[in-house]
Formats: sequence, C-alpha cells, structure tokens
Amino acid sequence: MGRKKQFDEIEALQKAMILIWRKGYEATSTRELATAMGINQFSLYATFENKEKLFERALDFYFQKIIQEWLVKPLIAPGAGKDALCEFFEVFVTPGDGTYPTGCMIFNTMTVDAGQRPEIKAITQRYEKLLVDSFANLLRHDLPDASEADIHSKASMLLCLMAGIAVKKRNGFEGQPLQIVIDQVIKSLYPEPVR
Repeated sequence: MGRKKQFDEIEALQKAMILIWRKGYEATSTRELATAMGINQFSLYATFENKEKLFERALDFYFQKIIQEWLVKPLIAPGAGKDALCEFFEVFVTPGDGTYPTGCMIFNTMTVDAGQRPEIKAITQRYEKLLVDSFANLLRHDLPDASEADIHSKASMLLCLMAGIAVKKRNGFEGQPLQIVIDQVIKSLYPEPVR
C-alpha cells in the first residue's frame, strides 16, 4: 500500500506554474521547483515523474485555469463584441497585483527550446487555436458582412497583437504605450461608418 500524499497536488502545481512562468522552464531547477511547491524532490518525482512532465502539467494547468476559465471568458460570452475585446486587452495593459508574473507563460514557452518538444508544441498550438477561434467568433458577431478569410486574418492579427504585448509586458512595458497600439489595432478592425 502506497503512502498518502502529504500535500495538495493542485496547490503544488499552481506554485510550480508560477515559478516556471516567472523564471522560464530552462532556468528553473528541480530543486527550486520542489522548494517552491513546499515538497521534497522525492515527492515531486513520485507525483509528477520528472521535471518535463511537471512542466507539461503546469502548462496545461495554466491553459485551463488562466486562459480558458479567466482570460478568454469575456470573448466567448453571449453577445460579446468590441467592448469585450477592449476588456480582454486591458488585462495586458493594467499593472498586475503581483499574484502572477507578467507576460504570458505560453508565449514565453514558444520562444524557448522547450516549446519545440512535441508534447509542449501540442499545448501551445491548442492555445493559439482557442484564441484565434475566440477572436473569430467575436468578429463574426460584430462584422457580419466580413468574409471568412477576412475574419480569420483579423483574428490572427489579434493573436499577434496579444503575443507582442505579452512579450513587451514581460520586459517591463505597461500602460499608455501599449494602450495606443491596442487602440489602433481595434480601430482598424471596426471601420468608421460611411457618412
């Protein structure tokens, strides 16, 4: 009979997610992860198998809890439109309260070697698809006369905007400079009515 876990696995996973998000996968050691999670390395290996599997679980946890349950929610709400899009991007401009690191864990992952591993690539591609689909559904609602190709290209542009802002935010940029870019992109999506 195995020993009962002496820690909350979800809480430990969230702590691992935050550390990896803050430092990056490659720069985070197994020892640092165990310390941040409040467990010993034996428990880490017994529960998560290895650092790579823990990283996959942390990235998937981020996808489910931060992206699906929180960030994308306003985009997919019934009747979501331009205001929801503005609220979505406002999250990236507003200074955080320190609970979570700045930037985006998934975009950070895409820019390092770990992002090339097939298991990780599958998670990052699922993330991109969710965002593009969410943006596209919102735009279809707001721009009923736009072609499907136009909707998809605008949704892809919003994904690129988000990626760029996440990288800039990670590097300390906040507030007005980012808001100006967001405003310009959103303005380009919604042409002024002809007078």
